[in-house]
Amino acid sequence: MSNVLRYLGFAEETTYNQALSPDAMMHLDIASSSLDAPADTELIYPGGLGKVARTRKAGFYTPSGDIVVAVDIRSIGYFLKYALHGYVFTAGDPNLHELYGDNEQLLDSFVARLGKDQFEHVFSGCCINSLRIAVEGEFCMLTIGVNSAKDAKATIKAISELLLPTSYPLAFHEVTASVGDKDGDYADESAIIKTFTLDIANNIDAVAGRSIGSRFPRRMPAKERVLTISGNLWYEDLEKLERVWGGSTGPVAGGSVAVKMRFTFNAGSDGSMIMELPNAYYSQVGQTITGRDEIVQAFTARALLEEDVTLADDVTKVDTEMLVSLSNDEDEMEPAGS
Repeated sequence: MSNVLRYLGFAEETTYNQALSPDAMMHLDIASSSLDAPADTELIYPGGLGKVARTRKAGFYTPSGDIVVAVDIRSIGYFLKYALHGYVFTAGDPNLHELYGDNEQLLDSFVARLGKDQFEHVFSGCCINSLRIAVEGEFCMLTIGVNSAKDAKATIKAISELLLPTSYPLAFHEVTASVGDKDGDYADESAIIKTFTLDIANNIDAVAGRSIGSRFPRRMPAKERVLTISGNLWYEDLEKLERVWGGSTGPVAGGSVAVKMRFTFNAGSDGSMIMELPNAYYSQVGQTITGRDEIVQAFTARALLEEDVTLADDVTKVDTEMLVSLSNDEDEMEPAGS
């Protein structure tokens, strides 16, 4: 009987789906994973010799699935880099990692090594299709949606061999949120936010990476990137609904009011992360009622491009919908062997 031993090890690739997968540079204790070998990978020739197919051949092969882990202040930077691509490093005490969404179609790829009790399931050519950070009353959880080029098996590692981060996972009470008018000051709204989820969707098209000469994708082009925020609010007033309307009594011709949002994750001596959305709008705010139950305002918001977002050096400007300022003791995040 095998031991229960489930983990994620990961490392960035120097080239997409490189022949020799790098060893993991960090391991994480995972909550769950659906990343697995794909189904229906055979080509079935339809033919006309009767009513039953006679011939098959190996077809396009691309694994996919989700990995769920708790958010910690060290590993989160790597996954944001894989999802957003824009990255600037500034050495210091602590080090500063600035991450932002850019216009690159081909994202950084990585190897994911999943411990599955009896073997290590190795997925190469991984790109992040989606990234979700959920803050809902317990640990802050990260769901990593992965598209991969290929899978293989390796020997599972012992717990003593895992390179686990020393920082502890973040909890809901270590997160605060502020909202402000697009050109005004932020106001802390943590007291009215019950839960929130931040989603980055890269809309990876694995099929577009298919080419002749290989049954595995050669690349993972990303399409439109969409960043949304959703959650539940204390029903204190109608301010959020009025932002959707654009007026105090109902919808106006000019549409919704632009806002900016800031989410701060404070890991104490381990570091911190500030996620800023400089140009967003509420796309929906609702007050569903049921009997005498509490009315909870459900909201959805979306981030749009903001031009000339200034980085920490006060000189560099980027066009992006989100800027993440991550402070920790991790060195510059570079590909293995670079």
